[in-house]
Amino acid sequence: MFEISDFYDYCREHQVDVIPYIGCPGPGATIRDQGYYAVFLDFSKIRSTRLLRGVCCHELGHAATGALHKVDSPYELVERSEYRANRWAAERYLTDQDFRAAFSEGYTEPWQLAEYFDMPEQDIINALTYWTERKGIDFNQ
Repeated sequence: MFEISDFYDYCREHQVDVIPYIGCPGPGATIRDQGYYAVFLDFSKIRSTRLLRGVCCHELGHAATGALHKVDSPYELVERSEYRANRWAAERYLTDQDFRAAFSEGYTEPWQLAEYFDMPEQDIINALTYWTERKGIDFNQ
């Protein structure tokens, strides 16, 4: 499971700057400039620790995979970069084993899993979709 310390440890080890910045288009954004990465966090849009965990986990996926896109480029697919960041996060922090453990404890609904993992419900849905639709895992077995 993901901890905020995982985010800061990765950023420290890989020399990724973490910059609080009010005015991001969303709660977080990752940029690359000449091989250097920075993650911007807009704390005016991050209203809970749960959302902070989700934003940090997702932005870490962008930094780790290099899955970035220009905001207004007609040639780069935003969805492709978002998918790669979400996939990376699922493979490392919302694994199929993590879901099996949650299911065995009785957490089955996305909102329950969001509480269990202390992550935003949409992040849980993204990870479940990845495991069931992309990897073909049947959690009912």
